[in-house]
Amino acid sequence: MFRFLFARPIALGMTFLVALIFSAIVLWQLPVSLLPGIDVPQIVVKVRLPSASPAELERSILRPLREAVLTAAHLQEVTSQANSEGGQAELFFEYGTNMELAYIEINEKIDQLTNRLPKGLARPQVIRINTSDVPVVRLQVVANEAGKMLEISNLAEKVIKKRLEALKGVSLVDLNGVQRQAVFVSPDQARLQALQVDEETLVTALQQNNQELGAISVKDGQYRYLLQLVSRLQDAASIRNIAFNTPSGKVVRLGEVAQVLDTLQRPQGFHFFNGEEAVAITIHKQAKAQMPELMRQFNESLAQFRIDYPQAKFYVTQNQAVLLDAGIGNLRNDLLFGGFFAFLILFVFIGNYRIPFLIGVILPTSFLMSFLVFYVCNISVNIISLSGLALGLGMTIDNAIIIFDHIGKKRLQGIPLLESCIQGTTEMIPPLISSALTTQAVFIPLVFLGGIAGALAYDQAVAVGAILLTSLLVSFFLLPMLYVLIFQRSNLLPREDNRVFLATLKGYKKGFNWIWHRRKVAFPLLTVLGLAGLGLGTLLPVQGLPDIQRQDLSLKIHWNEAIDIVQNKARTQQVSAHFRDTYQVAESDVGVQQFLLRATPTTLQETEMYFLLPSQAAKEAFAKQLGGYLQARYPRARVLITDAPNTFDLVFKQQKTYLQARFMNSNPLEPIPPNRLLPVVDSLASTYPALVRGEGLVQETQVRLLPNYAALNSYQISPQRLMTKVQHLLGDREITQIKRFGEVLPIQIYEGSASFQQKVDRTFLYLDSSRQYPLSQLIDYTFFTDYRSLTADKAGIFHSVSLQNPAQAVPFMARASQLAQQQQWKVDFTGLYFEDRKNVQQLIFILFISVALLYFILAIEFESFKLPLIVVFTLPLGFMGSFLALWLAGESLNLMSAMGLVVMLGIIDNDSILKIDAINRLSREFPIDEAIAKAGATTFKPVLMTSLTNVLALVPFLFDTGLGADLQRPFVIAIIGGLSIGTLTALYFVPLMYKALVKSPRPNPVPAP
Repeated sequence: MFRFLFARPIALGMTFLVALIFSAIVLWQLPVSLLPGIDVPQIVVKVRLPSASPAELERSILRPLREAVLTAAHLQEVTSQANSEGGQAELFFEYGTNMELAYIEINEKIDQLTNRLPKGLARPQVIRINTSDVPVVRLQVVANEAGKMLEISNLAEKVIKKRLEALKGVSLVDLNGVQRQAVFVSPDQARLQALQVDEETLVTALQQNNQELGAISVKDGQYRYLLQLVSRLQDAASIRNIAFNTPSGKVVRLGEVAQVLDTLQRPQGFHFFNGEEAVAITIHKQAKAQMPELMRQFNESLAQFRIDYPQAKFYVTQNQAVLLDAGIGNLRNDLLFGGFFAFLILFVFIGNYRIPFLIGVILPTSFLMSFLVFYVCNISVNIISLSGLALGLGMTIDNAIIIFDHIGKKRLQGIPLLESCIQGTTEMIPPLISSALTTQAVFIPLVFLGGIAGALAYDQAVAVGAILLTSLLVSFFLLPMLYVLIFQRSNLLPREDNRVFLATLKGYKKGFNWIWHRRKVAFPLLTVLGLAGLGLGTLLPVQGLPDIQRQDLSLKIHWNEAIDIVQNKARTQQVSAHFRDTYQVAESDVGVQQFLLRATPTTLQETEMYFLLPSQAAKEAFAKQLGGYLQARYPRARVLITDAPNTFDLVFKQQKTYLQARFMNSNPLEPIPPNRLLPVVDSLASTYPALVRGEGLVQETQVRLLPNYAALNSYQISPQRLMTKVQHLLGDREITQIKRFGEVLPIQIYEGSASFQQKVDRTFLYLDSSRQYPLSQLIDYTFFTDYRSLTADKAGIFHSVSLQNPAQAVPFMARASQLAQQQQWKVDFTGLYFEDRKNVQQLIFILFISVALLYFILAIEFESFKLPLIVVFTLPLGFMGSFLALWLAGESLNLMSAMGLVVMLGIIDNDSILKIDAINRLSREFPIDEAIAKAGATTFKPVLMTSLTNVLALVPFLFDTGLGADLQRPFVIAIIGGLSIGTLTALYFVPLMYKALVKSPRPNPVPAP
C-alpha cells in the first residue's frame, strides 16, 4: 500500500491539499462560543395570584404543581417558594436531558392541572433557563440633562430597542428602568365628603366616558358610510371635563373634586449606572449566532447611536464577549507558543535542520484538518475544544518524532531511502495506533460521566480524538512522502544527533547502569514510592469546580423592612456613593425589575447591585468592606454577596449552596411555628456564625384585616362591598387607559402617601345621601409578624439554613440532626457537598474502567497478559507526580484536576508502550538484558522528546489569566506533573519491571549500553 501511494506523490499531495481547503472552509463556518453548547437543566414555573398570601399560594397552587411534575422524566429535584401574590417552582433535571422535550412535558402537566387550580388564576408561566438568558452585553442609556428620564425612556423603548432587535443573531432585547407617562386622578377627600360622593363614583364616571362604542354601517342613497361612534378620553383636559351627578342631584365636573395630573407613573423600580438614573438595555443572542459577528454589528450601531442621539450618553457594561475574546485569545497564544516551544526542542535535540521544518509543515496540517471532525461531530470552537487541540498538539509532534527517528535508524543500517521510509513507517504503525487507542480509551469513559464532568469531557474528547486521527493520517502518509521528496537528492546519511542530545544520552546511560546494578533495591523502592505517592491525594482539598478569579461581584439586598420604593432608592444611592472611589463600574436595579427574562420575582424592598473592581484582590477586600458597612447600618437587612453571574455560572454552576439543612415539621404540609424554630436556628448559628438563613426563615410585619360583621349586619353592608372599598383604598390602581396610535396612557386613582392607619381613619363608605360610615368602624386590623415566604420541596414545607465551609460539613450535619431529633422534626441535607463527592466517586470508577480498557488493548497488541501489567504499574508514579504538582501549586482535587489525572494516563502510557515494543523486537536478536539496554538507548530520544514536547505545549496555559485559564490550570498542572515523573518511569522503571516479569530462558550478561 505504501509503495503504491509513494509511487504517486502528486496524487497523495493533492488529496491532502483538498482536505486542507475543505478544512479552512469548515473552520470559517464553525460557530465560535465561550463554552460548549449545553442545555441548562433547569425550568422555572412562575405563578401570580393578586391578594393571595404565601400560605394560600402554597396550599392551592404550588403544592399541586409540585405533585404534578414529580413524574417528569429525568427530574432530579423540585423546590418552590411562595411569596405574597406570587411564587415560583424551580425544576432541576439531570445533565444531558433533552430540555426541549422536558419543556413540552412540563407544559402538558400544567395543562392537565388547570382544573385543580383556583379560578381566575392566569396560566403559570413556564420559563426554560437557557445560556442566552445571560445577556452578551448591557447598554446603559443616561440622559445628558437631569429630569429627562421620560424622554430617555421613550428613546430606549421605542427607538434603540427596535434598532437592536433588527441586528442579525439577536434573540431578545430586554429593558429595565423605563419610566412611563400616566394620568393621576387625586381625589379631594374633603370635597367628596361634603358632596357625599366616594371614589367609586369617580371610577364609574371615568370608565363610562372612556368606551369604544364600535361602528355601524349607514346607507345614504347610492352610498354607504362607516359611522364610528367615539366616546374616548383623549387627554387630561377631557378627564377634567367629565360630569357626574351627586346623590343630591347636583352636576359636578371631575376637575372640581379631584386634581388631574399628566405626569410620570409612580415607579416600582429604578435603574442606576454609577449613581445616575438610567435605562439598562440587555442584548441576548440566538443560540447558534456568531458572537464576534454580533458584537461587530452592535459596536457599529452603538457608534451610530452616539451620533444620532446626542441627548443621551451610552455606556457598555458586563460585556460577555470580553470573556470569549480573552478565552479564545489565550488559547490561540497557547497554541502558538506551545507549538513554538515544542518546535524549538526539535532543534535542540535533532542535528538535521530539515526535520524540524518538516514537522513545522505537518503540525498545522494536522491541526487544520481536525476542524473537519469538529464539523461532523457538531462541535463549536470554544475554550474546552481548543484546549483539547492544545493537548493533542504535543501528541501530534510525538507521532512525527517517532516516525522520523525510526526512518533515520533504518537509513543508518544502509537501507535505501524509499525502503527506509516504508519499513520505518510500517513498523511504527502498531505501537502508534495502540498508543492512540489507549489515549482515547481514557477519554471515551469520561464522555459517559454525568453532570458537569461529562459535559466538559465530550468536547475535549472529540477534540483530542480529532487531532490524534489527523496526526496519524499525516504521520503515516504525508510525512514519509515529504521525507522522500526532501532527501531523495542527498546521498549523505542524515545527521540525527547533535552534541546536546549526545551529552544527555551519555547521562542517561550512566544513570541506567547505576540503577540496573542496584535493581534489587531500586525496583521495590520505586514501587513503594509510587504507592506512597498516591497518599498525597489525601492532602488535597476536594471541591466541585476550581475557583474562578473574578473582578466583579453581585450584591443582593432585601432590607427586611416595610419601606417604600423611595426609601429603597435613597438607601441604594447611599451605598453607591459611599464606595464611589473604590469601584470602577456600579449598576443598581432597585425594587421591581422590568426584565422579561427575570426568573425570580422582585419586590419593592429589594435591590440588586453590580460592581466591577480593578482586580481580584480588590474585589475580595471590597466585599468585606461592603458586608461590614451594610451590617452596621442596616442590621435587619438580608445581604448576599456573590460573584457576578455570567454564561459560565449559568452552564456549570448549579444554583445550589454547598450544604443545606432543611427542617420540616412532623406534618410536612404545615410550617414550623416561628416561636419554636427560631431558637433552634439561633442555637445552631451560635456554633456556626457563617450560617446563612434561607428565605423560609425570614419574617416580616403583616396586617391582618377582619371585617366587623356585627357592624356590617347592622348597617346592611355586604362584605364584598367592604372588600372592594379596602382594595380601592390601598395604593395606586389603574382605572382605564387612554389609547393613542399604539401608545397606552394609564389613568390611575392616587390616594396619596398617607400611612395605612391614616387612610383607614379618614375614609368613609357611602351608601346613599343619608348613610355614610367611617371605615375604621367596619374593619378591625392588627399588626403581626409571620414568614415572608414559604419554601417547599417534594417532601413538603421546609425551613433551610446553609453552610459554605467544607471543613465544618460533618459536625454541622450531626448537630442539625441532633437538634431536629430533640424537637421531633425531620431534617434533610442537600447541596453540592454530596454532588462533589458523587462526581469524585464517578471519576474514580471511570479511572478503573480506563485502566481496564488500557490493559485489554495492550493485551491484544502484545499478545500477552504480563506485558500490559508493566504499563499499569507505571501509573502510580504518574499519579504521584500529578498530586505533588497540584499540592505545590495550591490547587484542589476538583473535576478539572481529576480529569487531568485521567487524561495523564492516556499520555503517560505511550512512552512505556514504545519502550516495551522496542524490547520485544530486540529480544528476538539479543539476550533479554542486552535487548533491554539497547531498547533504552534507541528509544531515549523519542521518549525524552515526546515528553518534553507534551509538557512544553501545555506550559503557556500556566501563565494565562481569566475565566478559561482558571478553569484549565488545574487540568494542565495535573498533566504536567504526571508526565514529568512519567518520563523517569518509562526510562528506568519499565526496564526493571520488564526484567522482573519476563524471565530469560538463558543466562544474560550485564548489559553494556
